[in-house]
Amino acid sequence: MASVLVPPRRHDPEWMDRPGNTMADLAGALDDIRLVNRFLRGSKILVAALRPLLSALPEGETLHVLDVGTGGADLPLDLVSFARRLGRGIRIVAVDRDPVTIEYARARTAGTPEIEVRRADAFALPFPPGSFDVVTASMFLHHFDHDDAVRLLSGFRRIARRSVLVNDLRRHRVPWAFIGLAARVTGRHPMFVHDATLSVLRGFTADELMAAAREAGAASATVDRRLPYRLVLTMPGGGGG
Repeated sequence: MASVLVPPRRHDPEWMDRPGNTMADLAGALDDIRLVNRFLRGSKILVAALRPLLSALPEGETLHVLDVGTGGADLPLDLVSFARRLGRGIRIVAVDRDPVTIEYARARTAGTPEIEVRRADAFALPFPPGSFDVVTASMFLHHFDHDDAVRLLSGFRRIARRSVLVNDLRRHRVPWAFIGLAARVTGRHPMFVHDATLSVLRGFTADELMAAAREAGAASATVDRRLPYRLVLTMPGGGGG
């Protein structure tokens, strides 16, 4: 039964990853992603994972976060809102490779001084070791095959002083069927309809994500399941593990 419900991992390219996408297409898809994240908890999963660090932050200090593959900057915006409610300081550098996505994210974060949006390649991040307390990546790692995922996780650990937090999809036919039907019935953007179902099939099992973390040198990494069909990988930063 498990093999029927958990299909082999797919590696077909998502439309969002194509070069030369227009603002109209990307904005439509990113708007839909933001709505789905709100409905299915999305970035709230990582916000909850970061709550202990923010809550324990001494008065007057600031938590420095790097968000890789930020897309529409949903996670940074939610993190800032949460930190403000707690009365804690936070600074977030949000990076993405696509220039049109960067333009969209900068427009959404305008007026939020805690967030800096920068264009950068996740495989060549322009930051020295230990530059940030935490490195986060939400709904990003599934865009890559196993070997590239290991390379990325290794790079994230090098940059993080304290921890790396990855929130991604658990591959399963139930969310694949649900998101495909819901996206079509509600008239979502064609790019979102195509990529959302494919993203589920490019997701991970807990064992696959743990294997990538261990190959990245994080022997003490943990992978936790979160509703609905999400996985949260936690790794120590600073080369520890």
